[in-house]
Amino acid sequence: MGETGNSYGQELIETMMKIHSMKRKSKGFGGLSHTEGMILFYLDHKIDEDNTLGIKVSQITKHLEIPKPATSKVLNSLEERGFILRKIDRSDRRVTYISITEEGYAFIKDLHDKRDQYISDLLIKLGEEDAKELIRIIDKLYRIVSEEQV
Repeated sequence: MGETGNSYGQELIETMMKIHSMKRKSKGFGGLSHTEGMILFYLDHKIDEDNTLGIKVSQITKHLEIPKPATSKVLNSLEERGFILRKIDRSDRRVTYISITEEGYAFIKDLHDKRDQYISDLLIKLGEEDAKELIRIIDKLYRIVSEEQV
């Protein structure tokens, strides 16, 4: 790759840093911290009709790789906002299940709607050809990185 590869590499790093800095400037999860948003979306994704109790706190900690004290703090915050409920397992009081309230589901739906509109606006500004090319390149990059991590 040589000299040209190094300059492309530097440009890629700079562009990725710009994209990363956008995350800090964005409104993120509608007033929630990044971790609060991650947990709420994780719960929304994992809870279904077969899982009526909710998700164990230990599963949240494990799957999202969040330290236990941080998970507890974030769950307290989400509970105070009325977005989640805690249920203690009657057969083992050490186990706590987390579920989403109606307010939590409404909040998530609003975030999904706003995200979808934002993405739609971005893609219109990019134009169809550039949008397709961006998607193709990001997908290709994902596949390359995924193969390297196996």
